[in-house]
Amino acid sequence: MIKVLTTMQRLLKDESGNFGLMTALLVPVLFLGGSVAVNIANAAREASKMQDALDAAAIKAVRSYGEGESENAVRIDANRLFFANFQTPSAADGYNSASPEGPAVQFTFSEVGQETRVQAYYAAQYNPVFWGLKPFEISKISVAARLADREACILALHPTASRAIEVSGSAAVDTSNCTITSNSDDTQSIYLSGTATLRAECLYATGKVYAALAHLELACQQAREGVSRTPDPFRKKAMPTAGNWVNLSGCGQEFVGNGGGNGDCNGTGKTPSKVPDAYSVTLKPGTYGELEIKGKVTLLPGNYIIDGGVLKFASQSTVSGEGVTFFLLNGAEVDLHGGSDFRVTAATSGEWAGFVIVSGRNNTEPAVINGNSNSLLSGIIYMPASKEIQYSGNGSSGGECVRIIAQEITMIGNSGFAIDCESELADNQILNPGAIRLVQ
Repeated sequence: MIKVLTTMQRLLKDESGNFGLMTALLVPVLFLGGSVAVNIANAAREASKMQDALDAAAIKAVRSYGEGESENAVRIDANRLFFANFQTPSAADGYNSASPEGPAVQFTFSEVGQETRVQAYYAAQYNPVFWGLKPFEISKISVAARLADREACILALHPTASRAIEVSGSAAVDTSNCTITSNSDDTQSIYLSGTATLRAECLYATGKVYAALAHLELACQQAREGVSRTPDPFRKKAMPTAGNWVNLSGCGQEFVGNGGGNGDCNGTGKTPSKVPDAYSVTLKPGTYGELEIKGKVTLLPGNYIIDGGVLKFASQSTVSGEGVTFFLLNGAEVDLHGGSDFRVTAATSGEWAGFVIVSGRNNTEPAVINGNSNSLLSGIIYMPASKEIQYSGNGSSGGECVRIIAQEITMIGNSGFAIDCESELADNQILNPGAIRLVQ
């Protein structure tokens, strides 16, 4: 031991050997310190690159999801964008949902009030350069949100149709407190022409607005073109199914189509052969093969499912019903002409509260809904696959609590749309998509 110490003392005293010895002792320390510094810088750069790519993917995801794309389609497209930014283009090209290269970005979709949110999360292993350091995980989160914009009273869903919304002729339409919105990217997405009069909060079109209208008044001063599409806000609601058909026998041919015979008119009592003045036939909710109302009829509250036939209010008919929703299933049609006096309001509770006419999502039949000064229709007219709705309201100065969704919509008469309709529409709204922002 003494010999070892003596030898060390000699080495330290030997000036010619000090530098070599200290260098040998310090090189590993310096190398390790440099390795740590390099890896910290590299890891920070990778984390920043990951965050930027994740932010871009989250923004794309919330935009696409807000415009109605499915969650699965959004995941695929947003992952492809993420890997294009974070890795190499070849990695993005090779990405698919079944076998992505490495872990995929995890997306979580949510709706908070009127705000749509998408959270994106990604974690990857960082392998340090040089020796002596173990691999570690880098993870990042990004949350993008899309706020709601103005409320729409009329929404045309068709993505490419010419004149998806048309106001022409001598029609007079007032949507002063809400927008008219078209998802079509056509150069005449919204078509305004002739001697018609239109007042609106604003016009929103994915394409262009053709306005050669004699009287046009917009609160927003100028139509907004090239906007994002407004998704169907009710696309996730479950449709009812048709049941056994109601027996209208005994209702009276003068009151209801197929109402002849000796039945009890769906349990409400046989209509007498000689009816007193102001007599009204009462109908119960249920499934009807078709429903043609010819006389004075009262509809009890509930769902009236038309299974493949026609819902028609004939000229001179008088129809009243509170808390009523008509469902047009299996190709059923609706034909409400101006010669009928009707006052029908939607239910204010239940799965389809706020909806007055609903057609199946595969029902492409066009519709005519033509009111008059004695008519009132209150609720959402939701016909998402209908080729076209031709609509005219009652022309009242205060407007009606009506909202319309279809593929294409033509305004054929005088119509006013009220805005303070929270109770009548059961708090359902059609909202244009607003600005996108990163919240985390």
